[in-house]
Amino acid sequence: MAKRRLPTADHDVLRQMSERGVFAPDEFEAWLCERGWAWQALDRGDYGITMEQALFLFVFEDPVRWAETFLVEPRTGDPWQFFDYQRESCRSWGQDVVHQDGAEVGKTREITVLILWGQCTSMGFTVRRPWMLVGAPQQTHLDEIILAIEGQVGAQESGDAKGSILSQFWLKPKRTPHMMQRFLTIPLGENEKPGIGRVYYRPAGHDGEAFRGVHVNAMALVDEAAKLKRAVQWSEFWRSCEPGCRKRVYSVPDGDRSTGFFQMCSDAVVNLPPGQPGRRLFHWPKTIMPPPFWNAERDAQFIRDFGGRHTPGYKRNVLGEWGEAENPVWSWDLLLPNVQELPDYRVLSINIDRQRGDLNVSVKRVVLHVEHGRKSGQYDELFDGALPLAPFASRDDSERREAMRALLREHLTGASAGVYWAGADLGESNDPTEIIISEQRGPKLEDVLRINARGVDYYIQRELLFCVQELFGGLPHWGVDLGSAGTVVVKDLQTLEAYADMRFDEVMTGFQFSNAVDCIGEDGEPLVDRARDDGSEETIVRAPAKHWATQCISQRLQSLGYALAYDTEVLNHLTNHTARQGTKWPIYAKKDDHDIDARRMQMLRKLYDEVGGEVDVFSCGTEERAA
Repeated sequence: MAKRRLPTADHDVLRQMSERGVFAPDEFEAWLCERGWAWQALDRGDYGITMEQALFLFVFEDPVRWAETFLVEPRTGDPWQFFDYQRESCRSWGQDVVHQDGAEVGKTREITVLILWGQCTSMGFTVRRPWMLVGAPQQTHLDEIILAIEGQVGAQESGDAKGSILSQFWLKPKRTPHMMQRFLTIPLGENEKPGIGRVYYRPAGHDGEAFRGVHVNAMALVDEAAKLKRAVQWSEFWRSCEPGCRKRVYSVPDGDRSTGFFQMCSDAVVNLPPGQPGRRLFHWPKTIMPPPFWNAERDAQFIRDFGGRHTPGYKRNVLGEWGEAENPVWSWDLLLPNVQELPDYRVLSINIDRQRGDLNVSVKRVVLHVEHGRKSGQYDELFDGALPLAPFASRDDSERREAMRALLREHLTGASAGVYWAGADLGESNDPTEIIISEQRGPKLEDVLRINARGVDYYIQRELLFCVQELFGGLPHWGVDLGSAGTVVVKDLQTLEAYADMRFDEVMTGFQFSNAVDCIGEDGEPLVDRARDDGSEETIVRAPAKHWATQCISQRLQSLGYALAYDTEVLNHLTNHTARQGTKWPIYAKKDDHDIDARRMQMLRKLYDEVGGEVDVFSCGTEERAA
């Protein structure tokens, strides 16, 4: 058998690799075997390329090997080095990737490598004239990447570059109004001339407008993705990606589960095989870094800096975990034990598009996944379509009702027996309407239906509530927030003859959150103010309705009294809901609280359905009905 002949240092690329200590003959042999090649045949020229050319391909196809061969450490000038945990992520450049990491673990270094490798090798000889987009919430987040790129190519104040092996690829950049770096790219065709690659750097701003007009074919990257809070920022970013463009997002979690970044982290899959659809998740906590970046001394320092391992700052910056919102009303640890598989739970979304004359409808169920003890949820779309708005907005009462009745009966099951509690926060034109219905099953309240409606007029909301009540056999008892919309709709449902069949004057009560209620628990027992107990008569504590409902929801969660679906929107809103201390009572945040307020209304109706506590609420059941 012929003895294997290794390449010698006479090869220029090999010499560069040998000097840096990154050449591994076994890796090169494995690379050859993938192609069915042999050392001896390659050296003889049997494959139409020389050993030098093969080594060139071997290095240029792999961003890790390329970076360790040609890049330098900016602070020392030594050859570039990856931590072992970074290699797999960099080599997954052909996949869409989400990075949920701790702070200072190498995210920016990876972005730098992928940009330079992609431009200087035409994405490993796979993309002709690669164009890339790098986005971030602010320009300051982009500056570090820009400076790292310029340092590696030897960029000068004049815009030219010198002093680096990569200087030959650098072209004078465009700096205003936003930075656009340009590179001379490798021709991929036999008679093709070198092309020009581009890297656009754009801050998202408040509405993503800076992403408009950019179209990229190679890669789109976002740094500090957790700080992009608005859906329009993401939609403007994604629209820049042409077919085949790879997408990568990087960030330290910030505890806000209402963002697009959290949704991407939730949907991404660890170790997703190449070629499979979806996003691949990488999670780099600081604990996987080698010394001196992570050791007992550093851990003790982080504990001091962030105030303990249990704090949100430590969980996010060190462990790369989401942690809790600052001053959360409900934590994930409190909610998750109440989450279970609810195959009959449905989410109905209604959105009116008046310009098109459409009623957009979607119906989803929630599938619960449990992997390694970790719960996650996924929406399963049962229906998503547009219906003509005209019958739902008709001046004819019977036509409106028949249209709504047909819609609900086609997609929802309803009920004819049981005990049901419903809560509603009714919105105006800009605010959503949220409805939650739960069935009392023994000691548990099991969610069965959530409705989200946007842009729905009062008269359509009346028909929606009537038909929902009808579908559930008139069984639900309702609590409704008496905001602007709630006051009008509740009064109409309770007084107009058209809605008399559902007895809303008996089963629906309106509450105002700011008004005081007797603090009576679900067991009917009052909360007595011992400080004012003079022995003659008990004094029941009174509190704002919103606060007392919140306390009772917390108590039920603690006793595992809910059966909740892993409805991601609902759980994110609950865990992001915060409060700050007021003069006497907590002041609750108003962001994304409509479904929360609906659940508070449900609790208030349950508390005061049969209990004789004093409640300052609106009721119009004694008013004369009108046609």
